[in-house]
Amino acid sequence: MKIPTITFSDDATVEGKAIKAGSYGLQMIVRDNGNVTVIFSSNSTSWGSYFYKPSEDVLQVDVTSKEIPHVELLTYNFVSVDANSATLALQWGKKEIPFKVGFDVTNIVFTDIRNKMQDQPGFQRQTWEQAANYALNNGGNLDEALTWINSAISGQFFSKRTFANSQIKAAILMKQNKKTEALAAMDEVLPTATVFEIHQYGRQLIGQGMNDKAMEVFEYNTKKNKGTWPVHYGLARAYSAKGDHKSAAKHLKKALANPPNEASKGRVQANLDKANKGESIN
Repeated sequence: MKIPTITFSDDATVEGKAIKAGSYGLQMIVRDNGNVTVIFSSNSTSWGSYFYKPSEDVLQVDVTSKEIPHVELLTYNFVSVDANSATLALQWGKKEIPFKVGFDVTNIVFTDIRNKMQDQPGFQRQTWEQAANYALNNGGNLDEALTWINSAISGQFFSKRTFANSQIKAAILMKQNKKTEALAAMDEVLPTATVFEIHQYGRQLIGQGMNDKAMEVFEYNTKKNKGTWPVHYGLARAYSAKGDHKSAAKHLKKALANPPNEASKGRVQANLDKANKGESIN
């Protein structure tokens, strides 16, 4: 039987030890005490272990085998997976031999992003938006992320200012401690936003502790979309955030006039009950 092979598409680690991208012959030395040495050989073409040469070893790691319910056929399974690693296990008979493979996923993704930006996907606004958002949420370079989102908004091929990409820009600016610029970016796009986009933005401001700005946004929504659901629900949240539960209850009663469905009506009523008790609805 030809030697089993394993291929890493990118540089990786096995049990914490570095290994370069490439294909390797997979060998194992199983000992009586249950310990196993897993060997990654530069020779990935030989027939079985008959021609194994230690001089061709690229990496050796020591692991501990486990007893498992009987497996009839030699099987390789990923027995656990997380964001940056996976545990691959040989399973055969009543023995399992697991070893953990890790990747620097964030840097791999950033490399892929930069490559795509110089290829056909780079002509699509969404590519730049996704790149900026990934950098924002995964410890990327914020200056680079800001350049990417600005290109999506007003400077690159099919660029277009939208509420969604303005939110990404504002979030990057907030993370850079540029609060004034972040709020200005959102103020600029508010006239194009839907009633629900404005509502969610107001809730986001409450979550960030900017209650005065949230009130301003919810009041704007009420004037722009008079009588539309959920403008009064939003104002109720704004008043509640400022501790004015009486005014919150007033607008919750108005919100009960036009909920879109029974579930929404139930949520408003539950919050009205809380406001009447002087409790926060946020």
